[in-house]
Amino acid sequence: MLRVMKRNGTIVPFDKTKIIKAIDAAFIEVDGKLEDDFTAKDIADSLEISFKATTPIVLIEEIQDEIENKLMASGRKDVARAYIRYRYKHEVARGFKSDFEDVIAEKLGAKNVKNQNANVDEYSFGGRMGEANDVMTKEYALNNILSKMARDNHNNNMIYIHDLSHYAVGDHNCLSIPFDKLLAEGFNTRQTDIRPAGSVNTAFQLVAVIFQLQSLQQFGGVSATHLDWTMVPYVRKSFWKHWCKVIEYEIKWHKRKDLEEIYNWQKEIVKKEKYNPCIDDFGFYKDSPDYLHLEALRRTEEEIHQAVEGLYHNLK
Repeated sequence: MLRVMKRNGTIVPFDKTKIIKAIDAAFIEVDGKLEDDFTAKDIADSLEISFKATTPIVLIEEIQDEIENKLMASGRKDVARAYIRYRYKHEVARGFKSDFEDVIAEKLGAKNVKNQNANVDEYSFGGRMGEANDVMTKEYALNNILSKMARDNHNNNMIYIHDLSHYAVGDHNCLSIPFDKLLAEGFNTRQTDIRPAGSVNTAFQLVAVIFQLQSLQQFGGVSATHLDWTMVPYVRKSFWKHWCKVIEYEIKWHKRKDLEEIYNWQKEIVKKEKYNPCIDDFGFYKDSPDYLHLEALRRTEEEIHQAVEGLYHNLK
């Protein structure tokens, strides 16, 4: 039984229908339709007889060489040229597939780690998967989205298309995150809804979460342009919470009925007018003892230090 050795070394039975199909495709490319099916069958039969008489195993390249020779001898040199083009395209595609698979294997195996993205460790499982994915999405963008001029210029190093792997999905590089809006209105992570921050500690935790979530979604840095100013409303919220605790303690344990009326008035303003009182709003706190104000301020400062420390640890 005649067999064929493929390019990867595997051996399969000789199948002349594949020869007929390839030759017919060349005729259709030239003539627009298949008017001559006999030439393909004659060449396939001839090759089968010839190879059976000389060898039990024939190389795939030898079959293709003989197809070209017989087409040239048949008088249909135009069809022979079409077959040669077909063969060349498949050789290019096979070469690309081989190179592509080599690069994918390199990325998955972390064999050439460059750590180009400060957000991603290419040795990690996620990093290796991400790098392999980048190879595929870059090729997709080059072959399906970019113009020929842009593609050629990029491949020839005349231009460099940054974040090419994210081109197809419209992602971009670097971002100043709108923390003011996200912390004030809340946001959705596609897994759950996050409510607006109610304290400086919660606000800093959410800042860390947002930094981490966004950095995983894009190549390049993410930043906060005015985090100190962004945190002002949440420092006030935390101060109000601490103020409520210290004055409630004073009213309950020291029987300060005089403070209860002041405190009820303050709560009414905060609730009805949705007022977020400043720490130094002395008109708001003027009838309250200074030592209560200082204690609430001390607790607020302590919370801020802990919140910032937590942010640093979360982002390291």
